[in-house]
Amino acid sequence: MDLFHVLGNTNRRNILQILMKKEAHIAQLARELGISNPVALKHVVELEKAGMIEREKIGNSHVLRVKIEAVKTLKLAFGLFEESFTVSVPKGTNVLDALKKVSSIKVEKKPDGIYITEIDGKKGHYIFEVNGKLPDKPADQFLLEKDSEIELKRLLPIVGKKIIIKIG
Repeated sequence: MDLFHVLGNTNRRNILQILMKKEAHIAQLARELGISNPVALKHVVELEKAGMIEREKIGNSHVLRVKIEAVKTLKLAFGLFEESFTVSVPKGTNVLDALKKVSSIKVEKKPDGIYITEIDGKKGHYIFEVNGKLPDKPADQFLLEKDSEIELKRLLPIVGKKIIIKIG
């Protein structure tokens, strides 16, 4: 199935965005999107056919989640629609000061450091990469010495492995 056909529908994109944050059942998706259960089910089936989501039957309910294998594809696809900005700063400017030039980025100072907390109204926890690499310094200490590309990535709560620790 064509990825752009699947992502060409607003309801399907919204379902994916919800499921990237949490697991949900069809009725819950329908309620959050303001659509009927049958319409939500129709979109879920399309997303399943495309290999984007999976469902687990628990009793009479069907819990839906984004397939781990689809996360990279989704990030790439959603990234195609992200707007990029060009800012000019003098040599030696730190990343944080460069990011402050973009009005849609919100930064908060907390006792243990400075954090990017919101981009374009999307609240969350963000990390940054410079030229495709995760820096070993925080944004207020990483100095830019040449033209660079900074990518901000929102961390999503997707379980990679659950570890149960018992103290005894």
